[in-house]
Amino acid sequence: MSNTESAYETKTWVLPIFLTNRNKYIIGIITFALAAVFYLPSNHIHLFEPRLLPMWWIDKAIPFMPNTVWIYISEYVLFGAAYLLCKDMINANKYIYSFLALQIISNIIFWLWPTTYPREQFPLPEDLNAITYYVFNSLRETDTPANCCPSLHVSSVYLSSFIYLDDQTRKFPLFFLWATLIAVSTLTTKQHYLIDVIIGFIIAVICYQVFHKYIQYKKRFI
Repeated sequence: MSNTESAYETKTWVLPIFLTNRNKYIIGIITFALAAVFYLPSNHIHLFEPRLLPMWWIDKAIPFMPNTVWIYISEYVLFGAAYLLCKDMINANKYIYSFLALQIISNIIFWLWPTTYPREQFPLPEDLNAITYYVFNSLRETDTPANCCPSLHVSSVYLSSFIYLDDQTRKFPLFFLWATLIAVSTLTTKQHYLIDVIIGFIIAVICYQVFHKYIQYKKRFI
């Protein structure tokens, strides 16, 4: 037995490497489809009455900027770009595991402690560009004001940017800045409270540390 195999056996948490260049695209599609499957039921069906959270002064001070919805929905482009541009398959495996864990943890919180945002205080302006109005209104119809804390929008984009802390590190500042702009847009579109953003970021950091730094990986179990 090699020293590497022996080291693996001493670890409690060992996960298989299943993602390869050959199945990368289909696994990516399945992963993001699962994220939607996890999220939508908890967003529309509640075991308990969703509760409003107190607004901090900064929540009240940040203006409602409907046009920033385009930054908000760029989340989906960020996911695809971060995942597809990742060249290290071990790193990509870690991302898939951490991304799914993030979805599960967040949705457990949504089921057990549902929160909501008072969107009715921020109606869409009638003079808003027709396309922007349609996109924003469709977003609000699909995504209810529940599932606020933690912001899964925020945690998911930051976790995706963290891919480049371990692979192609020159890309990290770009993806981190992009994720930060999206995080800010959750406030300017009045989708989230500031506390949602903070806790979302913290959960992203924890998931990254656990799956990228602590857990061990190998191609097959012996």
